[in-house]
Amino acid sequence: MSDLDALMNGPALPPPPGVVPNLVHPGNKNGLALFVLIFCSVISTICVLVRAYGRFVLLKRFQLEDALIISAFGVFCGAAWSAFSIIDTPGYYVHMWEVRLKTLIPMTYLIFVMGNTYVVVLMLLKVAMLAEWARILVARASRTSSVFWWSCMVMISLQVLGCIGIVIALNLQCIPHAASWDFTITDAKCFPLYNLQLGSGIIYLATDVIMFFMPHHLIWSLRMSWQKKAGVSVVFGLGLLACVAAAFRLHVTINYGHASDATYNIGDLIFWVMAEMACGFIITCAPTIPKILQETGVVRKIKKSLGITKTGRTDQSSGGYGRDTTKKGGSSSMLSSVNRGPLPATTISNAYYKLDEDGVALGDLNGSGSESTEYLRHEESKTAAPVAGSGPRGQIIRTTRIAIDEEVAEVEYARSREAGGNRTQWPM
Repeated sequence: MSDLDALMNGPALPPPPGVVPNLVHPGNKNGLALFVLIFCSVISTICVLVRAYGRFVLLKRFQLEDALIISAFGVFCGAAWSAFSIIDTPGYYVHMWEVRLKTLIPMTYLIFVMGNTYVVVLMLLKVAMLAEWARILVARASRTSSVFWWSCMVMISLQVLGCIGIVIALNLQCIPHAASWDFTITDAKCFPLYNLQLGSGIIYLATDVIMFFMPHHLIWSLRMSWQKKAGVSVVFGLGLLACVAAAFRLHVTINYGHASDATYNIGDLIFWVMAEMACGFIITCAPTIPKILQETGVVRKIKKSLGITKTGRTDQSSGGYGRDTTKKGGSSSMLSSVNRGPLPATTISNAYYKLDEDGVALGDLNGSGSESTEYLRHEESKTAAPVAGSGPRGQIIRTTRIAIDEEVAEVEYARSREAGGNRTQWPM
């Protein structure tokens, strides 16, 4: 065996005093690595599938951001392949003195591939996110005059240019190119990679923080209830996950750059790189979840199981607005419950509409006489809701005024009782 072969098969770093290196079966934490890598990969895959179902199946739409997210997931698969391959070459949390020197070449190549794919994945996800924000939060007619829209365009440009610059720098780290991972090429010219890693980490953290605060001012200026604003803000607030992941990634990058035991410390860096990409998929795909829950009826089923209608009231606390009127003895319960409070005709009409919209069957109006006439005597007149027609939208096509005389109603009711009728059906 030549001296070079002996050197390449020996430990990559001299062991500490008194330590005998195990080059055949070194100690590792591959079990932890498998858990983290599988978890991040599964989360990312589920997010993409959920968004694909919501966009393609339910909404039947395919837009630019969808193509960007699918492309990002394809590149992410390359990064995941590199991360999983390191389990065999040489393993996670393996000390350098228990790694053969020749093993560093394929390991460095896998890290090189992962560095390139990581940059591209984050760029595609952030561009998709910003493009979607610019589309849904700014009206098309006012885009060119919107500060938020122009902010999104500037951030998109910075993301694209930054990605191109970092990828070019990574691939020009050494000349010839193969020397970026093959240290046996002795006549190569290289620059320190740590400065590039540190600079990219700072840039990613700064852009994540900016993007976290960008949409919230616009959201809270929208014309909607504060509850809806808070819900939308929470969805967009998921960007905090990316900020946390980017901060930890920057921290471990600094530690990795100053560590002499590189093969042991690379595990933390890879884990946070995978976590940052997974957070990117969560943030870009989470806004489709409410649409899926709405279309599949999950929200409505939960509300019905809790006795909650769209008015936000329950059976026991609201005087019966959300009550199921199909039960025995409750044929006119909707009418009697509405009569418990002085509601205008439009509110009552809305109550019927919301009750029917929630899937609760309307009760039989042929209730007992006392209940049915109780509601009719509640007001002397009603103004019916406008009848839908083919006229211009927003105009009243026809109105119907129904006037009911209490005395006439009572006489008619008495006659029906004398005739032996126990139930009175009133035309509604």
